[in-house]
Amino acid sequence: MSKRKIAKPPKLNLIPILDAIFIFIFFLLMSAQFIDIYEIGSDAPISASSDKHPEKDPLNLTLVLKNDSIVVKTGLNGDVKKKIAFKEISKLNELLIEIKKDYPKETSAILKPGKNFKYHKIVNVIDNTREIRKPNVFVSAVDENNKKYATTKLFDQIIFETQN
Repeated sequence: MSKRKIAKPPKLNLIPILDAIFIFIFFLLMSAQFIDIYEIGSDAPISASSDKHPEKDPLNLTLVLKNDSIVVKTGLNGDVKKKIAFKEISKLNELLIEIKKDYPKETSAILKPGKNFKYHKIVNVIDNTREIRKPNVFVSAVDENNKKYATTKLFDQIIFETQN
């Protein structure tokens, strides 16, 4: 009987494959585009029932953003206060200043952007809704203790809602 030696399979050299994978990962990371993602802070709608009757009807300020216009609605019925073209967005800020004078305790506004309304326009509307854009103009606001103070903030709590 002759003895045959059973040949052992050769060991795989994985070093070149691992080198290629690490170089590939390096090029993948270097060619990736890193973008900044911005987030707009928003509060969820609050629903509550109360036995107290307010002195005035609730403001329920709603800004409906359609095409190139902004429809400002107030009240529970959604009465149209004014329709403003987006080109004249400074008029929105002026209107909100007048509304804030009538409702100094109110801090929230509902935004209803249309399906194709551009993101940068939404940001512009939010900027005009949150603060007074004119220098040296103030409105009075009321804190938790019912004390009035001067401020440049208008409606800084933005609530997003979808359109039907």
